[in-house]
Amino acid sequence: MEKTTSRKRYKWWRLLIKGLIIYIVGLEVLVLTQNPNLFPSIVMLGNFLIPVIYVAFLYQKRNLSNVSMPMTLAGFFYGGFLGVFASAMLEPIFIHNLEFSTAIFVGIIEEFAKIVGVLVIFRNRNHDLQLDGLIIGAAAGMGFAALESSGYAFTTFLNSGGSLSSTVYITLLRGILSPLGHGTWTAILAAVLLRESAARKFTLNLRVIGAYVTVVLLHGLWNGMPSVIGLFTSSTTVIFIGQCIIGVLGILILIMLWFKAKKQARERLAGN
Repeated sequence: MEKTTSRKRYKWWRLLIKGLIIYIVGLEVLVLTQNPNLFPSIVMLGNFLIPVIYVAFLYQKRNLSNVSMPMTLAGFFYGGFLGVFASAMLEPIFIHNLEFSTAIFVGIIEEFAKIVGVLVIFRNRNHDLQLDGLIIGAAAGMGFAALESSGYAFTTFLNSGGSLSSTVYITLLRGILSPLGHGTWTAILAAVLLRESAARKFTLNLRVIGAYVTVVLLHGLWNGMPSVIGLFTSSTTVIFIGQCIIGVLGILILIMLWFKAKKQARERLAGN
């Protein structure tokens, strides 16, 4: 009885509604008081809210998975910080200007950097379920997305001369779009990696390589879409629609993997 009550209390959509209310109230307080001490809190809340909700949504549907809350939090932490640090070191070496020709290199680097967090989580654990990889992969990708968005918000704040509206705009835009990007891509790769691997032993085969190539292409197309569309039109609406199409494609692949992961978990449970 206590477990059921707890699960009802922490439904993901309730957390989303409360988080949005707190964010809006925080913005109003910031505008009214002009207190600069509030600014970092508002920016962090805006950048972390949707990524956290995304992971919470998947975690609450984990009834056939063996992942725990500490593992999920660790995935968010490792995927975020290790991914951001690795990308910050590698991207300046290989990428100088973001164009369509270099967008694929961004995907190669960042998708590799994020999966490192997943490898750290599962390296000494008895997990080989696709569903486990999907959830931890989503956590690692969303940790990266939240930290990367925080960096973009800070850069926007500096480049705009301290414009609150510009910073809020980039925060909201990246927050809304975050489910279409990093979390989904890393979830796809991690799900296939765990499915193809044995417990405590990772396997690198054609299916894993194919999943990596898939998420790299999705990532590269997402980053390269503005430069390609920019050759024909400067409409931000067209660019937005193009990126959304790429993002939805990733979501569809993830949904397919989700149902396959559920089937694998049920078969494993029935076999035991």
